[in-house]
Amino acid sequence: MPFLTAIAYTSVASHPLSARDLDSILVDARAFNEKVGVTGALLHADGVFFQYFEGPAAGVTEVYQKIKLSDKHKDIRELVHESIGVRQFAAWHMAFAEAPSTVLEELTNEYWEMTLPGLRQQAPSSGLKL
Repeated sequence: MPFLTAIAYTSVASHPLSARDLDSILVDARAFNEKVGVTGALLHADGVFFQYFEGPAAGVTEVYQKIKLSDKHKDIRELVHESIGVRQFAAWHMAFAEAPSTVLEELTNEYWEMTLPGLRQQAPSSGLKL
C-alpha cells in the first residue's frame, strides 16, 4: 500500500471573495491536485475556510507549500498532519461546499477537543503550557 499523508487546516480569507474568486480557486486547485495525485475537500463559510487534503507525501507537500504562499487567505491553523492508510476523498481532486459557519466551527473544535487531553498529559515534559 502506498504511503499517504493527510493535512487539515483552517484559514481566513484575506479579503471578501466573490463566487468568481471561489471558482478560480477551485479550478486551479483541482488541476494542480490532479497533477500531483492529491484529493480532498474545501469548505467555505463567511470568509473562513476548512480544507482537508490527502495523497502521496510529496504531492501533499507541494500542495501545502502552494497554500501557504497564497495571498488569498491568512491565519492558517493546521489541525491534522498525519499518515493515513486510505483516502477519504478518492474520487475528488477537490470537493467543495459552502457550509454554514457552525459546521466549520464544529470541525475545528472537534479536533482540538479530542487532542487537548493528550496535549495536557504531554505538557510537563514538553514545556507546553495549556
